[in-house]
Amino acid sequence: MEMKISFLVPTLGARENEMRRLLDSLVTQTYEKIEVVVVAQDNYECIMTLLDEYSDNLNIVYVQSKERGLSKARNIGLMKCTGDIIVLSDDDCWYNNLTAEMINNSFQNSNLDIFLSKIYDYKNECDYKKYANKIKNINNVFGLLSRSSIEIAFRRETCKKNFDELFGLGAHFVCGEEVDFLINMYGEKKNITFSPVVTVYHERKTKASNYNQVIAKGALYAKHFNCIIGILICLKDLIIRRENNFKAFFRGFNEYKQIERDIVNI
Repeated sequence: MEMKISFLVPTLGARENEMRRLLDSLVTQTYEKIEVVVVAQDNYECIMTLLDEYSDNLNIVYVQSKERGLSKARNIGLMKCTGDIIVLSDDDCWYNNLTAEMINNSFQNSNLDIFLSKIYDYKNECDYKKYANKIKNINNVFGLLSRSSIEIAFRRETCKKNFDELFGLGAHFVCGEEVDFLINMYGEKKNITFSPVVTVYHERKTKASNYNQVIAKGALYAKHFNCIIGILICLKDLIIRRENNFKAFFRGFNEYKQIERDIVNI
């Protein structure tokens, strides 16, 4: 039985050329049972005009949201997705024409809940990051900490957890929402598998983590781990990357703990 695949695309509508490239790559998919759920948080008319150009070739669901935030957009989009499988997308990534077919084949006749794959930097002809070179089941939560959202496809019926709206672009903590989602799914004992196949293209980031990203990392660790693990992570950054992230990391760690206390006291 063929599965329907939903590509979930949040956008502010500020990258028309990149969005067009994304849609072009979805038009050419060899597997045709797909829908594209676009959640716009700005530039609504511009996005609508662009999507109209593709309406004859793609099954597009268009949603407007007045609320900003990547996790908010994804949660809104999840309510509109009708696919059996959800693929997390960005408006500036794009796909090879076999992506939907590979994802469908990975979930067919299996008990897989989450499928993780590789991002490739097409411009510089290199992997987006360091990946394992063989298929592996994720049996350790630390194997999820470096994942990016556009590597993730998941079964809608078994992975019903929303994204934490404290995390992600436009939120209190500017990133980490996808790792938080994966850790939550791991905690629910979902079947998570990585395969070293390229499903998506995105230019590689070369800059070190900025201050706000490290704060978000600290908050993520405060949510899921303890202070000792946080210290070890900061030591690793210092030794391997030559980045002294202690101050920003524990600022985020403490901020999240304070938010938790405030919620309890309401």
